Amino acid sequence: MKQVYWRACRIAAAAALTWITTALSSGFGLNRTIMSMALLVEILAVATLGDWLLSVATSTVASLAFSWYFIEAIDSFRITTLEGAVTFSAMVITALTVSQLALRARRRADEAIQRRAEMEQLQRFGSALMMTVTLGDAAERVLENIISLFGLKGAALRLRDTDKELARGSLSGECSYIDVGNAAELRVYGESPSAEVKSALGQLVGLILDRARSLEEATGKEAARRGDHLRSTILNALAHNFKTPLTSIKAAASTLRVSPDLSSVANAELVLVIDEEADRLDLLIRESLDLARIEDHRLNPRRETCSVPDIVNAVAERVERHIRGRELDITIPAELPALLGDRFLFEQMLMQVVDNAWKYSRPGTPIGISAAQANGRVILTVRNEGSQVPDDERERIFGKFYRGTVSRSRVEGTGLGLAIAKAIAEAHGGAVWVDSELSGPAFRFSLPVGVTTGNDG
Repeated sequence: MKQVYWRACRIAAAAALTWITTALSSGFGLNRTIMSMALLVEILAVATLGDWLLSVATSTVASLAFSWYFIEAIDSFRITTLEGAVTFSAMVITALTVSQLALRARRRADEAIQRRAEMEQLQRFGSALMMTVTLGDAAERVLENIISLFGLKGAALRLRDTDKELARGSLSGECSYIDVGNAAELRVYGESPSAEVKSALGQLVGLILDRARSLEEATGKEAARRGDHLRSTILNALAHNFKTPLTSIKAAASTLRVSPDLSSVANAELVLVIDEEADRLDLLIRESLDLARIEDHRLNPRRETCSVPDIVNAVAERVERHIRGRELDITIPAELPALLGDRFLFEQMLMQVVDNAWKYSRPGTPIGISAAQANGRVILTVRNEGSQVPDDERERIFGKFYRGTVSRSRVEGTGLGLAIAKAIAEAHGGAVWVDSELSGPAFRFSLPVGVTTGNDG
């Protein structure tokens, strides 16, 4: 209401000023040409204010005043003559044209000011977020800054890879979506920014989230690499510190075993226990070091074409020296597709399971190694005629240092072999499990054909 009142006052003031100017000019004896130019200038000045109603009212009053004081039949509002009609039309058209041009110029100036303000907001937004190093921190600061800088009521950001949604402010009222790429979904509540700002904002948020995700992954990989290096350093130091006294203990026990000075059978048995336990501790140290080396190799496996028969034959040659004449029953189809991965790791994987089958099976029974293709994967199986694995231990036996309850008291071991095999299989996108067959347990590996998760070695 107040705006209508002030607009009416401006129109009245402009009309009065125009009429008074015309009356004074007539009193001073100015000719019509000069007066028409003066009125036109006055109309132009009013039209630059951009109010078309004010411009039309001013031009109408000016044409009427000009007709009253300067056109024939003075002291009358006759504008039906050619001169009156031309004067009226020229003034109205001039007023409308200039007012529209002024409105357009003002609108463009306002838009330019708004765009500049929006660009400054985007610059501050980007500067505030470029220092984030984690995805969670970046997401939190995106919401905080987008609300404060763009005057929104609230905002919500959902990260599609984790399906986690973060929200700030009030999630009510008008909602609009901002496209930030395939990795996230951003919703804002309140007066939506312009389409151009939304597009730029979406690209900026997408870049910030991608940068934070990359930095987080790089930091995690670097931390894992340093952790692996530290672990290897510690294990090597421990191995060095343990092997020196173990060597002395082993040498002393071996000397006592052949010494004629042992006074009793009990003493001889104690020396035998020392010798055997020293061997067991030495085996534990060596296998722990092997596991550390294999896991380090697993983080960066080579990518090469690996023939399954070649892998099986290489393992068979290595185990034949210590399986005490046990038969290896090998059944590998000639047309079996090759694997793509690290041959050294594949051999270590199979070696651990074959060694486990030899230790836990009945003496003299064969150990079977077979392979087949199913659903685009190679299924590698190692069978032995030993005790079945209880159902509640089928997952646990693949954990580090875990040994089955059935045979742990009669079979020496460290509980690392199956853990090594599982780690290698999973590093190549595969899996390992144990099934129960009539003759005994069957350990199976499922390995993808021509797929590896590693990098070139």
